[in-house]
Amino acid sequence: MIVIRKYRPASWPVILILLTAVKFAIGQDLDLREICTLDYKTDFASLLEKNKDSLFPSSSTLGSVHFYRGLSYLEQSMYPDAIADFRVARTDTMVSRTFCNFYIGVAFMKLNQGDSVFKICSEALKVPVPQLKNPAFWENAQVTQDHIFSAYLIGTNQVLHPPVDSALIETCMGFAVKDRDFLEAYINYGVWKFQNRLYAKTIDLYEHALELKPKYDSSIMLCMGYIYRLAGDPDHSQKAYILLRSKYPRFAACYNNLGCLLAYLEKNEKSIQTLTKAIRKDRLPLDALCNRGLVYLRMKKYEQAFDDFTTAIRLDANFADAYYYRGFARKSVGDIAGSIQDYSRAILLKK
Repeated sequence: MIVIRKYRPASWPVILILLTAVKFAIGQDLDLREICTLDYKTDFASLLEKNKDSLFPSSSTLGSVHFYRGLSYLEQSMYPDAIADFRVARTDTMVSRTFCNFYIGVAFMKLNQGDSVFKICSEALKVPVPQLKNPAFWENAQVTQDHIFSAYLIGTNQVLHPPVDSALIETCMGFAVKDRDFLEAYINYGVWKFQNRLYAKTIDLYEHALELKPKYDSSIMLCMGYIYRLAGDPDHSQKAYILLRSKYPRFAACYNNLGCLLAYLEKNEKSIQTLTKAIRKDRLPLDALCNRGLVYLRMKKYEQAFDDFTTAIRLDANFADAYYYRGFARKSVGDIAGSIQDYSRAILLKK
């Protein structure tokens, strides 16, 4: 799963920094580095866990061997080999044809072969490809495992591999979550809603994902706190982080994000205390150091801010934002030449 530091894609929300002279603006204008792991899922770990009983080898036929070797190939990113094994396996009556087709589709999606994704779904459902591309088909389709998997594959592939058909994505994702136990579908539909700034719907989908109790529920809870804040609900955001902290007391990202929330609420002293805990719990606390430095800047504690940004630079000499913000700290105490050096370094690193 890719860790995203404050969503930066042009289509996603960006919080701006407003400056007046050398002073930082207060309130929501701090550009803090919140950690969020929201991302589309294209693996199959939870599906394997969910279906481990039905996937347990019940026979030693040649097709079964091909199927399990295909899964191993898939996990090793050997996608053409996986596809070949699943194609052989699905001819064996002892092997689930539905799962073979699904994993073939996953492999094609990984290979960025969108047309092949549609083709395998067409084979699975015995429906022409043009019909599968019509959102109206999904509005009235049967709810079978083959349909659920096909909707998931088409919707996710459409998101990841442009050109994007928003109407098709919406209907396919909405269809896939008709399987109330399909964790990846809820996660991906939630990311899609988040991308479109529909935070309340994102929260609903992720609350259901949490009910499924995945192994990585800490990541979902972290994202929930972030989304609640974006939705304008700081109380639930704080509750999410406090619950997460109680379950995972050494989870540094939780303290980082809670510190950010407190800073946005202008509870600067509590923010500093919380970010300090994040720094102590993280082996490489670049985000927390940068955030604490920004809060110190807001509080006009320029020496402390300078120290935090400098520590971050010592940990990562290519950390552009640390140079950028240290430039403000230097300028605030009259070190204009030093600020120019830091700004110049940041410019070089951001190119």
